[in-house]
Amino acid sequence: MNTIKIALVEDDKLVANLLKDYLDNIDGFLVISVSYGGNSFLETLKTDNIPDIVLSDLRMKNGTGKDVIDVLSKEYPAIKSIIISSHYQPNYLGYMFKSGANAFIPKEIDKKDLVNVIRNVYQAGHYLDMEQMEVLRKQIASNTPIIPTDAIDELTPRELDVLKLLCYQLTAKEIGEKLFVSKKTVETHKSNLLSKTGAKNIAGLIIFAAQNKLIELDKIILT
Repeated sequence: MNTIKIALVEDDKLVANLLKDYLDNIDGFLVISVSYGGNSFLETLKTDNIPDIVLSDLRMKNGTGKDVIDVLSKEYPAIKSIIISSHYQPNYLGYMFKSGANAFIPKEIDKKDLVNVIRNVYQAGHYLDMEQMEVLRKQIASNTPIIPTDAIDELTPRELDVLKLLCYQLTAKEIGEKLFVSKKTVETHKSNLLSKTGAKNIAGLIIFAAQNKLIELDKIILT
């Protein structure tokens, strides 16, 4: 099992340290840094201490969670971000995903559920529970989507295959086995998809695919 390296960004020091103690005792988890604001966390990225997952509060005085995902999506796209907030509102779900978050969850989440979220984001690139899936489906259905026809036309048949499988939470390795190509080839297709669609991560690709009727949200398998 690969060790998942986690960075915590939380301006409540008590919460941050309690969370660190808990996560460090989970098999396969390692908290490599604790920052008490978004700006101080971004400074840690100038070293070689690069996490796989960033678990960040949303509202902080010294750099917000939104500031964090803005920088990560532009400069560190390999780092996955989970925004956790006491101000969680389902209506913000689509906005957070389009901004670059890989998951958006309330601070009231059960600790065991949080572990599941972290593992899902690490393995599949995003997390959506059934309630969030329904909210996202309604958000997409209630707005007339702007269909970027040019972007769809630019996608190759193989890229469309990879897009659909990514949305259904298959890993790059699993997609490679299914399509009889290497994991590296899948990663190249994924990079092309992000570039052509303008999405910032797999969650953004899901929204793109759903808006353009390439997938049905109700059929996405959640774990």
